[in-house]
Amino acid sequence: MIFTTHRSHWRRFRPLRRRKQELKWRDRRQDTQHLVAPEPVVFTPVREDIFDRAEQEVLALLQRRPEVHALDKEINRLRARHQKSGLARDGLVALLAQAPRAVLAQLQMDQFPHGYRNKQERLFELIDFNDTLVGVILALDDAHRQLFAEAVKQAADRICKRVGAPCFTNEQWTAIIRGLTREVAVYSAATEHGFDAWLTDRVHDALGVDMQVRDPESGRYINIDVKTPSSFRHRMEQLVHENRLTERELLHGDQQNYIIEHNGRGKRRVEVVVLCILPDLFGELADWHFVNPAPMRDMLNKLIREHGLTDRRYGTPLA
Repeated sequence: MIFTTHRSHWRRFRPLRRRKQELKWRDRRQDTQHLVAPEPVVFTPVREDIFDRAEQEVLALLQRRPEVHALDKEINRLRARHQKSGLARDGLVALLAQAPRAVLAQLQMDQFPHGYRNKQERLFELIDFNDTLVGVILALDDAHRQLFAEAVKQAADRICKRVGAPCFTNEQWTAIIRGLTREVAVYSAATEHGFDAWLTDRVHDALGVDMQVRDPESGRYINIDVKTPSSFRHRMEQLVHENRLTERELLHGDQQNYIIEHNGRGKRRVEVVVLCILPDLFGELADWHFVNPAPMRDMLNKLIREHGLTDRRYGTPLA
């Protein structure tokens, strides 16, 4: 698979190369000791709510082998269960199981922003983590959405420590929540106002398409990449640096609050509306929703009217 561009926050990594002297000898007795008697992080259920029950299920999977690889073997099964049931609890279990792997990927991505081995595999792992998170949010009620960010961060930290993996920093977690809050808000505004909306597959996501939104009357649709203001500015500057956007187009993008970019090649070439979620234009958010979704409804109508596609590729996974 060949991708000409990726969303900037999915920059990936290659593994660290250890010096030869570090590979000569390793104390396997310590490994055995950890397998027989791992150091569990104390987990005392406080609320016995959906978050606690999900964490307890993940911890049960780690009773015999408290290792990252022990969770890796369960991720596909847990994600499939969530996709079949659509239940928030199943999604939370899958999300917490993916957390250690996602943290390790994020750390190496930050350390090697310009290249790494197994790029596509790592990219899809982080996309799957975010997709699971969005699926959970859409299945939760507003009361649990208010608790989500803090409760899941604490649970993910305990899971990561139990398997000997680092945790998301507060900055990393805040960036994830901030970006996905806007993605959920746009999706919700679209569906609440009668548009068809599809949260895309991992191949679309790797090409910068968070979702597709379609006007059911005209059949025209747009591919949308949702950006915070800082991410939007960074993306435009990156495209200018790559000679894919002119300075004049950058200024125009600032004025109209979106730009059009083309990603991929051949049958996988897609036109993407990179949309900046500017508070001055779309208002405030609360519980993963726009307080007033009307401005987003108006923007979606405008974008579909001016840039809507009619190639019959709405809701269709890329081959």
